[in-house]
Amino acid sequence: LFVNGQTLEISGAGYEPRGEFSPDTKDEALHRLLSAAALASDAHIVHNESTGRWDVKGDPTEGALVVAAHKAGLRKTDLDELFPRIDEIPFTSETKRMTTFHQTPSGVVAYSKGAPEVVLLSCALAATDRAAILEIARQMAGDALRVLAVAMKPNAVRETAEREMMFLGLVGMIDPPRPEAAAAVQKCKEAGIKVVMITGDHPLTAQAVARELGILNTGRVLTGADLEMLSEEEFDRQVEAIEVYARVSPTHKLRVVTALQRRGHITAMTGDGVNDAPTLKKADIGIAMGITGTDVTIRVSIAAAPGGQVNIAASSMASFQSAGERAISLSGAFVVDGQMVLDVLITIPSAMSVSGDLVVEGAGGGENGNRSS
Repeated sequence: LFVNGQTLEISGAGYEPRGEFSPDTKDEALHRLLSAAALASDAHIVHNESTGRWDVKGDPTEGALVVAAHKAGLRKTDLDELFPRIDEIPFTSETKRMTTFHQTPSGVVAYSKGAPEVVLLSCALAATDRAAILEIARQMAGDALRVLAVAMKPNAVRETAEREMMFLGLVGMIDPPRPEAAAAVQKCKEAGIKVVMITGDHPLTAQAVARELGILNTGRVLTGADLEMLSEEEFDRQVEAIEVYARVSPTHKLRVVTALQRRGHITAMTGDGVNDAPTLKKADIGIAMGITGTDVTIRVSIAAAPGGQVNIAASSMASFQSAGERAISLSGAFVVDGQMVLDVLITIPSAMSVSGDLVVEGAGGGENGNRSS
């Protein structure tokens, strides 16, 4: 956490609401930051009596915020009762933020959380202070942390709530890939498969994770903003050299799939939200994530990963290697305990007669250790 000019760490793992703050502090600014983060989240944590473990109901990234608040003695159920939500501006891949409105004894207060570069632009900060905070966010992202900024506005009305806000702090959380993810990438490489990451995370976070998994080697990193600057012809020339896409929206995914198809690749795409439906439909093969996939994505898909996790059976693909023949580009996902945290595009040099042999296995999910993407 970065709050009130100070960096703090919180111990603990998963959704267990126990941990210590270092350095230990009872700072009011810390409580304000964590209360805001929890109130601006839809997720809840529940104790599973049969397993004895804590689980999240909702988005795992929001679950991490709720757990952090709980560790400071701030239970989301209590906060929701004390400061009931009366309105919200939902998160979208385009706005990269979520703002909620709450009734408090002093009037309506808006709380906002989202990408630091977006939220900070709406805060009443001097340019030098904003730049300094963004540098701290970049340093946190460089350590493979998913970073969110949190802000508030008293006496808020919907039309102007996201202007002249008060910056509360930064929250960074580790969202490591499962151990088997790196092994799966290696198997793909051995089978002649190229893996490309697509994520909504900060480019530095994406780079750190991609390097850890062996995805980012000699290729480029491209952000959604960079992609918007490229013409169709320019992107077609570059698409096969790009290994990581960061801060992307569903429309950017559609451009990637379309560009690969123009380059002669057959594409398969995974998705779990309504906004992914156009890309799933455009792809030659659409794969809906089974646990989190919406009815819309499932309807436009021709396959579903029932466990919410996609594992690529690289050993089954090894026999498909055929130099010089047309490639298959497969978009899949690595999942951290049931959460799809990044998409991957996989290029498989292969013959076209693979109909019964290309295996996509649903492997189920477990307790989360973002992040959601």
